[in-house]
Amino acid sequence: MSYRVFWSPHAEQRLEEILRNASASAIVAAVVRQIDRQLVFSPKSFGESRYDTVRVGFMLPIGVQYEVMDDVRTVIVYFDCLSWIDVP
Repeated sequence: MSYRVFWSPHAEQRLEEILRNASASAIVAAVVRQIDRQLVFSPKSFGESRYDTVRVGFMLPIGVQYEVMDDVRTVIVYFDCLSWIDVP
């Protein structure tokens, strides 16, 4: 069974900034699709636990902080960041 994945407004805004300013926006977009797919099908296998239900996961060049809510089969992405592409 899959999970619903929601990106918080802050995470969506940050992702838009990253895609707009990244020199390799096609790579970033492809990685974000892969991360989203991981979160839909196996959010607890992706990344590592931080505290309570919050986890962090990295798939270069993107890192995300997200929460897994098993009772409602939902994942919320709170923050995303670049790890090797300069963004102003």
